[in-house]
Amino acid sequence: MENNIKNSEAYLNSVLGKESGFSIPKNYFNTTEDAIEAKIAEENFTKNKGFKVPDSYFKELENDILAKVTTTKKETKVISLKERILKAIPIAAAASVILFIGLNSFIFNKTEELTLDSLSDNEIENWLDTNILNTNDIALILNEDIFDENDFYFATLEDENIEDYINSIDNTSILNELD
Repeated sequence: MENNIKNSEAYLNSVLGKESGFSIPKNYFNTTEDAIEAKIAEENFTKNKGFKVPDSYFKELENDILAKVTTTKKETKVISLKERILKAIPIAAAASVILFIGLNSFIFNKTEELTLDSLSDNEIENWLDTNILNTNDIALILNEDIFDENDFYFATLEDENIEDYINSIDNTSILNELD
């Protein structure tokens, strides 16, 4: 009997289709509860305001600010550059005297000369290990120490001395040098 009733739900679905013509947004029922709670909490808020501005506050505000600004003028102390310089002059003079005495007593009064004899063997070895000597360097140094032929001009060598010298030398070394 229900199938024949025109107002039944099954009959209406068959005629109209499954959609009723109304639609709701997605996740509508998920956010509905939060929206209802927010409305209820909003209704419970107090309607009166927490702060009240005194009468004629804005009329007197400008005058109050100007009164505070004009009364807080203070004198500023100006320190001149001349005073600072005059205070620094004695300190600079004392520092320069101490520096002069210190430099003269510790640095400039060394009378010790450096020679090869004053250097230790280890210092010379270390210098030779770390530095490379060129033949030009050696020639410049030895050029000063080598005597000219004219230096031997006045030396007299006797034949006997030359013969003794030749006899004392190993003859094989002389022959090797000639080759």
